[in-house]
Amino acid sequence: MDTRQLRYFVAVCEFRNLSHAADHCNTAASALSHHIANLEDELETRLFTRKPRGMEPTAAGLKLLTHAQFILSAFETAASEVKLGQAEISGNIAIGMPFSVIKVIGGDLMRRVIEDFPRVRLLIREGLSGVTYNALRTGEIEAALIFNPPPDSQTSRTPLLEEELFCIGHRDIVGDTDAPIPLEEMADLPVALLQSGSLSRALVDRPAELAKLESQARIQLASIAGTLSALKEGLACTLAPKVLVSEELKSGEFVARAVTDPHPVRTLHLVSALDVRPTFLRERISTLISELVRDAVRTGQWEGARPIRA
Repeated sequence: MDTRQLRYFVAVCEFRNLSHAADHCNTAASALSHHIANLEDELETRLFTRKPRGMEPTAAGLKLLTHAQFILSAFETAASEVKLGQAEISGNIAIGMPFSVIKVIGGDLMRRVIEDFPRVRLLIREGLSGVTYNALRTGEIEAALIFNPPPDSQTSRTPLLEEELFCIGHRDIVGDTDAPIPLEEMADLPVALLQSGSLSRALVDRPAELAKLESQARIQLASIAGTLSALKEGLACTLAPKVLVSEELKSGEFVARAVTDPHPVRTLHLVSALDVRPTFLRERISTLISELVRDAVRTGQWEGARPIRA
């Protein structure tokens, strides 16, 4: 038994005539008769009494008619809700992301949501990756862009890009050159680092060496604004992506030197909780975010990053 057989059966019940029902279903009367016969064989009962001027449903046929109408109505309702759900996206959604990501795609994301989803209310929550990850796990946000999220079995993550980290600061601290600098040599400079714990140490293949850099840092901050202030005041250099200080690099205020031995790279993931029911809203906004990130890399807006193909 399938929905096509049920539709043919309901049509015969309504028209009480095989030819009229066949015209309504846009099929041949012989094909319709064949489906009705197969349905009767499957149910092992007669559903119609054949008369010279038409077909009358039996008691079993009338009983099946009630169920068939309910089943077909449920199918139509499900299809309608799915189609309308995709066409009319509405509701509130909270997305977490670091400052550097907001700087690159935040404006475009807000503009696209306003233009494409007028019934959506978007909350962008700024935070370091570690803080944002915790907010996701506690349900404060529905999805997040996180660098090097810790391994777990409670979240789904899609890698979007890899981003290179540089030694960034004033020339009188990092040197009047853009030549690469070994991480061990950078550790001898006055350094200000974001305090992000295990997520920070996950940025390089040899975490012990980054731990050494952290231990020798004069200043540790839990604030992007504080880190930028330390750089502008000429108090320290830092380990960061170019997009964080793109304007200052273009003006020549800061210098960015590639770091070697090891080469620090971090991966940006789009992360969501597995135990949260999927919604059209989260799916559409997640797709939009992925597109904006990859477009920013492709157009060179996200300097120092390379896309990860899905």
